[in-house]
Amino acid sequence: MKLYLLRHAEAEEGAPDGDRRLTPKGERQVSQLATFLLKHDVELDIREVWHSPLVRAVQTAELFRKHLKFDAPVLEAPGLLPEDDPRSMALRLACARKSVLVVGHNPHFEALASCLLSGSTHPLLIDFKKCGLVQLERSDSPSRQRPLGTWILEWFLVPKLI
Repeated sequence: MKLYLLRHAEAEEGAPDGDRRLTPKGERQVSQLATFLLKHDVELDIREVWHSPLVRAVQTAELFRKHLKFDAPVLEAPGLLPEDDPRSMALRLACARKSVLVVGHNPHFEALASCLLSGSTHPLLIDFKKCGLVQLERSDSPSRQRPLGTWILEWFLVPKLI
């Protein structure tokens, strides 16, 4: 199973936090990421898209899907808010049967990626920038010794490389 973690693109400042929309720069970030992936023939095996309920994550998920022209369902998922405990999402992903793109926020994403890769939320192993995209692959299913399974970092794209 492949897992893609995409941090939302740049959003407006202000309150309430949940209503912050992508800026024009944020929209360009998503477009540039999608264009880069298409140009380099990066194959994405995305069967579902999960996102947090915050507007900037919803917009990032929808724009990414639109630019890459894939038809996977886009669903709001619990446990993806910036301050949520990443362990509950890690357990859900460990049991997932199909590849998924998850769109969310820091500090949750940095801790989630670290939890999947090492079994612990600390130390943080990945510095997620806005519109950064990681591909992880589950190489072993969950077991008593490794309740989250075994995950391998396949690649990581940061906006300044695109």
